Amino acid sequence: MKTFITIFTIIFIAGCTKGAAPVDEVISGPSSITTWKDNVHGAIYNKATNSVAYSRADANGIFKIYISDAEGNNEKPVTYSGWPAYRQQWVEEWDPTGQYLFCYVEKKDYVNESGHTRSKDDAIPGYGGYTDIWLLKRDGSIAWQLTDLPNNYDNGIIHGAISQDGKLFAWTQRVKAPNVLDANMFVGAYDFKVADITYGSNPSLSNIRTYRPGNVLAGGELESFSPDKTNLLFYSTFETKNIFATPVYKLDLQTGATTKLTTESFAQAPTYTPDGQHIVYMTGKDAEQFPFQVQGSDWWIMDKDGNNKRRLTFMNVKDNPQSQNKYKLAGCVSFIDNNTFLGGVQTQPLGLVGYTVKVKFK
Repeated sequence: MKTFITIFTIIFIAGCTKGAAPVDEVISGPSSITTWKDNVHGAIYNKATNSVAYSRADANGIFKIYISDAEGNNEKPVTYSGWPAYRQQWVEEWDPTGQYLFCYVEKKDYVNESGHTRSKDDAIPGYGGYTDIWLLKRDGSIAWQLTDLPNNYDNGIIHGAISQDGKLFAWTQRVKAPNVLDANMFVGAYDFKVADITYGSNPSLSNIRTYRPGNVLAGGELESFSPDKTNLLFYSTFETKNIFATPVYKLDLQTGATTKLTTESFAQAPTYTPDGQHIVYMTGKDAEQFPFQVQGSDWWIMDKDGNNKRRLTFMNVKDNPQSQNKYKLAGCVSFIDNNTFLGGVQTQPLGLVGYTVKVKFK
């Protein structure tokens, strides 16, 4: 699963009551929700090793990487000795074998910039400033830097995806810093990058292709490869020019053509089921806004062509068994099988505060 933070975690400050993670399985409609692990983010499941990698902030707000078994037990920290302990470290994807992790790591050196003073929060996962892609061996013994972006506020990396065969890696690369006075550029402008992966003794990214939907600067994030590697799922403001209205799209990797899959409310984090027949995503559609709080989101599912949309979870429905009658923001997901995923739930609209759940659905 990917880094779990959406644009709404940056936008809203008011109404940020913290909801505790429910402990027991809660069933409602087509799904059950069970807390997998509290205070962890970006959980990514690997089938080959039956293990999960994720990130968690330390007492200083610096995110570090951990690996556990599929039940969340036997947790071990994993890092590389060449990474400063005081810089953000975020796990993004496994390679299919489970021997390597694609990570986003904050640059070591601070530089002087005109108009912006860097802080540790700029590189928080999901904000993505001042970060590069690294490949880390799962035991932390060695890591390789795969990108070297300019060290300034205009550049950084957020959500990524890996193909099921591990031969392609894609990421969302910032090309323009956020502009809070522009609804389209509120969180910055991003291009989508797709590259071939070479592992071996000197891993690298090559044949890098760049996609800019509509050929306009816009906010957005890519999320998931189709199993046949013909397309990518993403959300964007390139048509709406409004970060509060973010449709989900499909990007044809051969032609660059886009197909809109959603129109309702804001929608993000679209992810193919392992068989490629369905897409799970988060949206604010039909999500109730609780008193003195902002609107949250729940998980929905649709066919791969965008038809037959139906709600999977009910965290933002008053008095529903899955609801605590408080703001909850469904985030990115990582599938265990076609009907089970790990997903992030955020309980405050600013920063990364929340937990990871296991969702089973029919």
